Amino acid sequence: MNIRFIETVICLAQLRSFRATAEQMGMTPAAISSRILAIENELGIRLFERDSKEVRITPDGEEFLSGALKIVEDYRSLVQTLAKTGGPQGRISLGVVPTVAANLLPRIIGKLKTDYPRLIVSVVTDNARRLLEMLDSSELDIILCVRNDANSGRREIPLWTLGMHWVAQTGVFPGGAKLGIQDLISQPIISYEKNTLNGQRIHDYLGDAAREECVIHYSNSLATTINLIEAGVGISVLPLIAVQEQLREGTLAALNVRPRFPSTDYHILWSQGSTSRIHKTVAEVACNAAKEIASEYSHDLVILPEYPF
Repeated sequence: MNIRFIETVICLAQLRSFRATAEQMGMTPAAISSRILAIENELGIRLFERDSKEVRITPDGEEFLSGALKIVEDYRSLVQTLAKTGGPQGRISLGVVPTVAANLLPRIIGKLKTDYPRLIVSVVTDNARRLLEMLDSSELDIILCVRNDANSGRREIPLWTLGMHWVAQTGVFPGGAKLGIQDLISQPIISYEKNTLNGQRIHDYLGDAAREECVIHYSNSLATTINLIEAGVGISVLPLIAVQEQLREGTLAALNVRPRFPSTDYHILWSQGSTSRIHKTVAEVACNAAKEIASEYSHDLVILPEYPF
């Protein structure tokens, strides 16, 4: 049983609302529900009663809560004790691509802040090409991104693979319709930057003939791309975990398109010559955060590799 899942039970018991708990923990209501269900299945009891108006803790839930509060208190006390006597300390600069910033980053920073309070982390969000340049020039210590080149000067650990799906404003295409490339190019397409991995993949996916027929916009911001799709400016291909809230609220729809767009691999990278243990600590925290998120989604949306630790 994960300590973060136990903390989720405590937070939900206090706030009595999946949405409020999600906002408090920087997650989605669906992810909170998934965590609660996972613990209930593991214990074989029901912790909460849910209806359309409120969340109520059950008698079994009250008993679990009593023990959970003590577990979390003891855990935090232990972490603080260890932080005083050892553990990574100093400064580290972390670079992340927007997709990681939207999903993994809050959990990574929260974990580092709790477990390694003497470690000061600065964060830069940019596209993968720029992050790799900053890593190679020692402007950044460690990065989480897509990489489309091999470099023997970098240490590399696979982070996760995200399923990519075409997404449109709800109603642009009939719900559940089977679509092809010709259907896609009837709408403007919002692409990644030309010099990025997925920008090139969109270029190759559409092919020369289709590209000549359609309008293509370019965006270097995940948030901007999502806003443009919601406004009906165009369609794009995105990791579905980045738009779960919009899909749930019905402002965006995932399209049933063939051929399917390739999944995207993300990696953790730092300098091969580094001897600091801080890099491995951050990498482990990132991988554990990825495991948490993967447990909340289906296998086709988040695929985990075999981690080296």
